[in-house]
Amino acid sequence: MRSLLLLVALCGYSYCQFSSIGQKNIVDAHNKLRSAIAKGTFIAEGLKKPAGSNILKIKWDKTVAASAQKYANTCPTGHSKSVDRNGYGENLYWRWSTKSPKDLDEFGIRASGAWSGEFEKYGWKTNKMDGALFRSGIGHASQMAWANTGAIGCGVKRCPEKDKITVVVVCQYKGPGNYMGQDIYKSGKTCSSCPPKTKCEKSTGLCV
Repeated sequence: MRSLLLLVALCGYSYCQFSSIGQKNIVDAHNKLRSAIAKGTFIAEGLKKPAGSNILKIKWDKTVAASAQKYANTCPTGHSKSVDRNGYGENLYWRWSTKSPKDLDEFGIRASGAWSGEFEKYGWKTNKMDGALFRSGIGHASQMAWANTGAIGCGVKRCPEKDKITVVVVCQYKGPGNYMGQDIYKSGKTCSSCPPKTKCEKSTGLCV
């Protein structure tokens, strides 16, 4: 019983991660966005985007997730300095409440929705990443959509403060996106430019 209580305490304050269901929800949210873009059905602020020819299907990566969880455990207030060194991209999300949440998995869905919603909120006027596009407010969404990103791992942490609870979500991406001067994805017939050693998954239009 004592060991069980200790495990619960550790999970509550340091080491709790997204469950397998939470992980799947995050991956599915990313691939739903990517699939819509790949098939040419995605609409951003009234503008239908052209189909994507080279968009990878994202998978969960335990090593990336461990890196993300390690950083989430610090209750960060900004991006990590080690992301570039690890070769990962990174999205962050915070949620504040006066009550302690019971299920941290819900915040993976909240974070993914908030990030992808940037395209619909701010628009997506050009496919080539430049300073103006990044500063327009779509930097999280463009990382979610970045064609060459093939893996994701996320961490979540409940961070008690004096008069509130902050939940932070850290998602890191391999390979990273948002490179200046590069296209978020390549326009063209769905799956027509899948990278070597990948093939088209017809149901999603993504390269696997």
